[in-house]
Amino acid sequence: MQVTVEKPEQGLEHKMTVTFATEDMGAKIDKRLNEIRRKVRIDGFRPGKVPMTMVKQRHGAEVRQELMGEALQKAFYDAVEQESLKVAGYPIFDELKDSENEVTFTARFEIYPEITLPEFTSVEVETISSEVTDADVDSMITRLREQRMAWKPANGNKKATIGEQVIIDFVGKIDGEVFDGGSAENVPLELGSGRMIPGFEDGIVGMKKGEEKVIEVTFPETYHAESLKGKTATFDITVHSVSTKQLPEVDAEFVQSFGVEEGTEDALKKEIKESMTKELARAVEAHNRAAILESLQQVVDVQIPKSLIDQEIQSLMERAQQDMQQRGMSAADVKLEAGMFEEEANKRVKLGLILGDIIKANNVEASDAEVEAFIVEQASSYEDPQEVVNWYAQNPGARFEIRSVLVENKVAQKVKDEAKVTEVTKSFEEVLNRKFA
Repeated sequence: MQVTVEKPEQGLEHKMTVTFATEDMGAKIDKRLNEIRRKVRIDGFRPGKVPMTMVKQRHGAEVRQELMGEALQKAFYDAVEQESLKVAGYPIFDELKDSENEVTFTARFEIYPEITLPEFTSVEVETISSEVTDADVDSMITRLREQRMAWKPANGNKKATIGEQVIIDFVGKIDGEVFDGGSAENVPLELGSGRMIPGFEDGIVGMKKGEEKVIEVTFPETYHAESLKGKTATFDITVHSVSTKQLPEVDAEFVQSFGVEEGTEDALKKEIKESMTKELARAVEAHNRAAILESLQQVVDVQIPKSLIDQEIQSLMERAQQDMQQRGMSAADVKLEAGMFEEEANKRVKLGLILGDIIKANNVEASDAEVEAFIVEQASSYEDPQEVVNWYAQNPGARFEIRSVLVENKVAQKVKDEAKVTEVTKSFEEVLNRKFA
């Protein structure tokens, strides 16, 4: 096999010309056609008795093309191995000359870039720390109580305020004319929930049971109904009732409903704090890992193979389509274009290349024991931990993802140990709701 490689002055794309012998191609074609002959069915002939001339007429060109494709692929990757090239993505075959005993072809392909890893002391990163406070636990208990709250009708003189529920009738008009979809009766509405267009709920604040009022609002320019965008409308409002929230007491029945058999508020607080602490630790770890790796990318200059970016864009688009399908949407509902995913694909490919070099240079790996420990820790938050452990045991892909996360954690920790780190303290709510830059 003869191989010639043309390397670019700039960029990653190489061109390679390969010539290889094909003296045995005819024998391989005949062998494949004989295999087909034993199975092919043609009217008028018993299985295995079809004349070879007919088999060649029907399948010869197809078989030759198939075997030639296999030969080209093998010759290409043999040549790549011979020249010690690290191919990124898939090759593009250009010229093909097929003579009697040899084939010459050219292929264009990109190679993986050489990365110069910096000293991690050049990385500057801001990480966060956080802890669960007693106030956080109290807020969580209040949230649990609100999830099981009931609406209690207020007396007739009660003025509706934000956070209370009203039962209303409303009739919407534009230029004095009732419009389609703008009227309803006996509608429950929690004031301040943001369910209605801006200004609607605010106009009801202060109204009492039995009171009637006309309010004026303007539909947003982004409203879904084209005929109502930007239009000013009036609504005739009638309030039938005003109700306030009635939260359940934190008694034994309430506590035990969450699986805390002791039935005491202290036991519930302990259980909640342990759960919140685990959740917070995972969120802090994920944020800090992402921040460290993002800062690492900023100090590493990498030429990124376009073929890898294209593959990543395709992967992201397919994932987005699957997510849409799971939500009951179709690809036609949202027009997905490659440009929507290009920035994210660039980041993911660049990070993958950098991590690959760091992992290789430092022999970073996650042991089976570490993977098992991580799964057990994750499963402890579920009602049936063993069921979660069994699920991971039957899903190698999910276990591989965990191994990847553990390796990333180790790389991030190595970078952090040497980097210039500034740590800031954030509250539980800020971390869990990402209320910080």
